[in-house]
Amino acid sequence: MRLQAGRYFSAAVLTASLFACSGGGGSSVTPAQPVATATSNSAGAASPSTPSSATDFQRVATALSLSQRSDGAIPYTATNVNPYFANIAATGAARTGADLTSVRAWIAWYVARSRDPNPWGIAGAITDYTILPNAALQSTGSADSVDAYAATFLTLVATAYQFGDAGLRSYVQGLRSDVERIASAIDAVTDVDGLTWALPTYHTKYVMDASEVYAGLNDLATLRSSAYGDIAGSLAASQRAATLRAAIVATFWSDARGTFAVGMDANGVQTLPDPGAWPDAMSQLAPILHGVISPSSAVATGIYGRFNAAFPNWTSLSKPDQYPWVSVAFVALQMNDALRASAYRSAVDAAFTPQFAYPWYCAESGWYLRVVNGIIAPQTVAAD
Repeated sequence: MRLQAGRYFSAAVLTASLFACSGGGGSSVTPAQPVATATSNSAGAASPSTPSSATDFQRVATALSLSQRSDGAIPYTATNVNPYFANIAATGAARTGADLTSVRAWIAWYVARSRDPNPWGIAGAITDYTILPNAALQSTGSADSVDAYAATFLTLVATAYQFGDAGLRSYVQGLRSDVERIASAIDAVTDVDGLTWALPTYHTKYVMDASEVYAGLNDLATLRSSAYGDIAGSLAASQRAATLRAAIVATFWSDARGTFAVGMDANGVQTLPDPGAWPDAMSQLAPILHGVISPSSAVATGIYGRFNAAFPNWTSLSKPDQYPWVSVAFVALQMNDALRASAYRSAVDAAFTPQFAYPWYCAESGWYLRVVNGIIAPQTVAAD
């Protein structure tokens, strides 16, 4: 989960208003089989599923498919391809079955570009790309991270294998050497404590990146066992994920504060969260979002409660950040808070449909597909 603040992406790079970038979508835009028309909120009360949820799903899936390039690249803006954001978009499409053909096209693009030279000399690492005026792509020679790019790709491929059709599953089975090569990029930025540096040239460890890497390693374990029949390799990835989880809790969590540190530099100096800062609040939700801590745990309940106390109007898009941050609504579903998630969906419907224009972007679409799917079929949230 990336933040558009601080060392992360600046709003200045988003100079063009555009449709949400593609993570696939459009050819089969039917969310999971609806279940009961009532879902439960965090207080245990029933709230009706919004009648227009299926329509919202179709709208964002269509917007996604319209913006994917013919070469499979998923634009972040009109002039940039960010593989991290695109991985999240494609994962949402794969998880909900929005458009598996487009998902495959993006995976193929990522695999091919991960063979391009990169400034760190790390096999499997990938950079961002500039879209030139003639529509050609040119590497920027940089990326926001190595660890999270590789980890979200592993999550994407595992999702594609688990929820894809026979053709996509067969395609993933043929990618083993590429998957292992891209996974090895995480090794290249892993410190002795099991935590990862964002970049080999930027020695800071972030709780957000670590959470995504934890999920990616678990997904690598799934891929190795289910797609590649590598039980020993699967066990090794699972054990590494467990070691990483322990390191995240031991390094970043403080019982006294009741918060995770945002990050830690090479000297062991931690950046502690500012309770009123939106980017810092997002870092607190990352361990819930990516499974480091259980949504039913006291730690998760405390984090989520403090988040809602600090930002009570996030469901109406009233917050100190211009981006939609759909992933927050997915955390709400994880926390069994369908009431807030549904209120947020309604706010998105009013603010962004049908164009899904700036400050909406592709990763938001990926999460939104999963949120709408989760509102219609709550069991899909638990499955994640």
